[in-house]
Parts: sequence; C-alpha cells; structure tokens
Amino acid sequence: MNRNALSLVALLITAFGISAAPANAQARRKVTLEASVPFEFVIGNRAFPAGHYVFEMATGSPKATDQAGVLIVRDHERQFYVAVATDIAADTYAHVAPKLVFMRNGDHVYLAKVWRQGNAAGLSVPLAPGATAAEDWQESEALTLEATAVNGGV
Repeated sequence: MNRNALSLVALLITAFGISAAPANAQARRKVTLEASVPFEFVIGNRAFPAGHYVFEMATGSPKATDQAGVLIVRDHERQFYVAVATDIAADTYAHVAPKLVFMRNGDHVYLAKVWRQGNAAGLSVPLAPGATAAEDWQESEALTLEATAVNGGV
C-alpha cells in the first residue's frame, strides 16, 4: 500500500471509532427507576425508612458479561443516600417491567436485586456483613416491588 492509501485507511478507522463512541456512551447511560417502598429496608449496614426512592444504575444498564455495577439509592428529599458496588445478576428471561427484589431475613428486609425493563441482567446488591447469603433464603421471603422507569430507564 502506498502512503496515501495507508492515510486513508487510518482516517476511516478513526472516523469509525469516533462514530461508534457515542453509541457506546448512549448504551451505558445511567438508568433511573423510582418506587414507593412501603417498609423499612437495609442496604449494606444502613437502614432506610419506608418512602419514595430513586434507584439509579449509575454504570448504565447491566449486561450479563459485566463484572460489577454501581447502584445509587436516595429519597426525593436527599436525606437518605447510599452508593454501593454491586454484582451482576443474570436471569433466564428479560424482565417485562422494572422491579426491585427485597429479601426478608428475620426482622430485616434487604434490597437484593434491581432489574431494568427488557433486561435479563440486573444489579445484585451485597447483603450486610453477617447476613446469610440470599441464595440460602426461602423463596417465600422474597418481596418484589414494581418500579417506574425515569430518564432512559426503559
């Protein structure tokens, strides 16, 4: 190849990379869900009272191949706030609606998973230190709430 052909190939590769970057950035845009939680719940070692909350997948919509994510939870008045590193949960089928899964363990209810509509991958929230693994709990102890997608949450 001559020098002009190499320059043209390099220019095309650069142009393709630049045009693909916004699509990738768009795909990783944060996902925001809202829900009214009618009971007190725990994330990590912090208790949250019943109320209306925003659940933000700060690292975007998870993929089954992702290693981790970040979930931000806050109330509308911003009195209660937590950012937590999460694992990725994979399900067999894409979820029809956004939802939150809580696990009851004794007197405490823990946020366990956050699912986005149309996704088979979700965020799995680590339990508080000393709590039993969610996989060991009975299915009857799972509480599921529907959420509402906001700003790209669908």
